Amino acid sequence: MSYAILGPRGTFSEAAARLYWGDQVDLKAVDTIEQLFTLIDRDEAKRVLIPLENSTAGLINLTIDGLAAGKFHICGEIKIAVQQHLMTARHLSLKDIELVVSQPVALLQCDQFIKNNLPGVRIEITDSTARAAQIVKNESRRAAAIGHQEASRLYGLHIIASDIQIENNYTRFIEVAKGEPTNLPGDKCSIIFTLKDRPGALYNALGIFAARNLNLSKIESKIVRDTPGNYRFYVEVDNADQVNELPSLLKQLSEHCLDIICLGTYARYMEV
Repeated sequence: MSYAILGPRGTFSEAAARLYWGDQVDLKAVDTIEQLFTLIDRDEAKRVLIPLENSTAGLINLTIDGLAAGKFHICGEIKIAVQQHLMTARHLSLKDIELVVSQPVALLQCDQFIKNNLPGVRIEITDSTARAAQIVKNESRRAAAIGHQEASRLYGLHIIASDIQIENNYTRFIEVAKGEPTNLPGDKCSIIFTLKDRPGALYNALGIFAARNLNLSKIESKIVRDTPGNYRFYVEVDNADQVNELPSLLKQLSEHCLDIICLGTYARYMEV
């Protein structure tokens, strides 16, 4: 059974997967995050590697929405530095470029470079950095793509400017599988919950973690799709190797929640 990533080939997702799983696994690339969750739900992929968070854009809503379905658990994670490159189909100088194509987050990561070096250039948005490279390969205009250096090799492009992203730029990916979490020993745990609409609900919920001396390394709220005014909280708990305490923690937390999903314990990210 294959392992799946967000495609097409030549994206940061593929780079992360090769580092995480190695070069020997059979990788299947799909077009959307929703398709990744569908693949494992239908048992058409053994595991998937999904982008969870970017240092520029924050948590990725579609990933949180997929995890909130309650059918999946997290097995591990990897955090990679994101280096963006400007690439063209033929040799061009910066002053020659009239069009830049890339994915929205990549454009945001390179916003300062674009302002300083490509003022007034037309911007076009696509769904991935690899797709941008494919477009530029066949573009008649003097166009450039922003993306991973592997895309330049795959699609025969020339890198004319390297490392054009902001500093300390990274993306964190999670390995996701189908089914209930195994609660294996680990130093981290992810939980999604929606609070009851009453005064002090968030304060009381967070107090449960504090009382157990558990640090929340991340807490972020996202509006629940199709239910304006309702917010879903995603938290990451440190010191989660205290697996024996997890059931009682979840039981106590559930008293303050409309729903709660434990995504399991796992090892803190590999960083490369």
